Amino acid sequence: MFQASMRSPNMEPFKQQKVEDFYDIGEELGSGQFAIVKKCREKSTGLEYAAKFIKKRQSRASRRGVSREEIEREVSILRQ
Repeated sequence: MFQASMRSPNMEPFKQQKVEDFYDIGEELGSGQFAIVKKCREKSTGLEYAAKFIKKRQSRASRRGVSREEIEREVSILRQ
């Protein structure tokens, strides 16, 4: 997780809670090179969603995963 000072001005801070605290994670619906889409059910309402789990790059030198900037761009696209 990131501290607020490390994020872009227009990006909301990442939540510190685990997604599993709020959602039951179900079956995989699809996958790509750096992401997996899974069926999820919100525990408080029972509503079902598709959630995209993106593998974040651990360091700038790493070739595995996606950078913070790429994740922010993906979130912006998904919100549209």
